[in-house]
Amino acid sequence: MACARCGQKYPRVGRIPVLLPRPDDHVSLWRQQLALLIAQGQHTLAGLDAEAATTAMLPDGQTRLRTLAKAVSDQVREISEVVAPALGGPLPPSESAGLPRGVVEHIHFLYRDWGWDDGESPENQQSLDAIRELIGTQTLGRTLILGGGGCRLAYDLHRLCGASDTVVLDIDPYLFLVAEAVVRGGLVRLTESSPTVQQVGRIAVQWTLRAPAGPLGDDQFHFFLANGLAPPFVQGTFDTVVTPWFIDQVPPDLRAFLATMNRMLVPGGRWINHGPLLYPPDAPLSRRFSREEVFDLATQAGFGIGRTSGASRPHFVSPLTGRGKVEWVLTFVAAKTSQPQD
Repeated sequence: MACARCGQKYPRVGRIPVLLPRPDDHVSLWRQQLALLIAQGQHTLAGLDAEAATTAMLPDGQTRLRTLAKAVSDQVREISEVVAPALGGPLPPSESAGLPRGVVEHIHFLYRDWGWDDGESPENQQSLDAIRELIGTQTLGRTLILGGGGCRLAYDLHRLCGASDTVVLDIDPYLFLVAEAVVRGGLVRLTESSPTVQQVGRIAVQWTLRAPAGPLGDDQFHFFLANGLAPPFVQGTFDTVVTPWFIDQVPPDLRAFLATMNRMLVPGGRWINHGPLLYPPDAPLSRRFSREEVFDLATQAGFGIGRTSGASRPHFVSPLTGRGKVEWVLTFVAAKTSQPQD
């Protein structure tokens, strides 16, 4: 892809365009992260095998460590099988490269979105129901999802809420490439494991990730590796913008972000938010906005707050371990009533 105005060329990662500043630098970094992921997997595997070989280990302990070692090896291999061909393989890492956050911190999005309960995790349904309860029979039209992650909510909203075109943005290729493969109809096998073991027989499980209602084509469901804080689209492109678990985690300046989001919408377009208002630990207290403050800022940015709901919900309760969390989640719909003030 190339910009007709400035000539800047934008590569693809697999089938996904990379619409980021200095896109080749991003691809290079992701390839370096892949090399670190593979090396870390090999290091972890060697350490577990060596620990299991010690004579002090009980037989069940040896089984536990060797099963965990195999699970780590399988997981790295499964991720690499999807990601490496799309990126062009690993590159020797620089000192500034770190492990990919999508794998290290967020891989449970993929398990839950497409694998747990054969793709029918009740957590997915609860998120969808919370939004459908507020929008009723209104259709989404042209829809932008900021921070698509594992993309299950975007997939469900597109199928069931009248989206004509859906665009999902994220800056993490590791989650996105797996999600794109699943949404297009592929079967991706991905191993989940846990070092917090209750039973030797429940250390790891391989999930088959699949789109439960069938694939969505690239004529209607579009993936872009791009910055959700500066979406690469002209003003007034979308009828609906959805921010799932986004406004508390990503924007350093919520005021500026709300103005940007307003510009993406057509007059009368809608913003749908679904997330916990759970801010990063290093966020200043002055910017850890409450529900009421978010609504005030949205009003100042040209939105009228509509229906709202808030409820505590299970969050990442794994069928493998039976462990997870409970999060309070705020869902609301806001309509664009005016242009943002510069």
